[in-house]
Amino acid sequence: MKLQELLQCVKECLQTLYGDRFKGLILYGSEAIDKAQPDSDIDLLCLLEGPISIYKEIRATTDATYPLQLEHLDRMLHIMPVDAAKFNSGAIGFYRIVQREGKPI
Repeated sequence: MKLQELLQCVKECLQTLYGDRFKGLILYGSEAIDKAQPDSDIDLLCLLEGPISIYKEIRATTDATYPLQLEHLDRMLHIMPVDAAKFNSGAIGFYRIVQREGKPI
């Protein structure tokens, strides 16, 4: 499966999991800036309507995407759930970097 197909499958899983709370998915990190190596993680920001419980959301996103991860053991999915409003405010430097370099899926 090509990267774009995998990303679309991840997005569909998260949309199913979160419904109206799901506000978007952004590819960031080495893959987004075309510097990924064959063993690089696939870094994704999952934008959710908040508030969020980071541990609960990490568990939920991991469980929802686990079958996809099993199919692609050569590349690890790293999905970070964040409050969409906080992300959009750009209050944290990391969010501003992702806003600048990330690629919406």
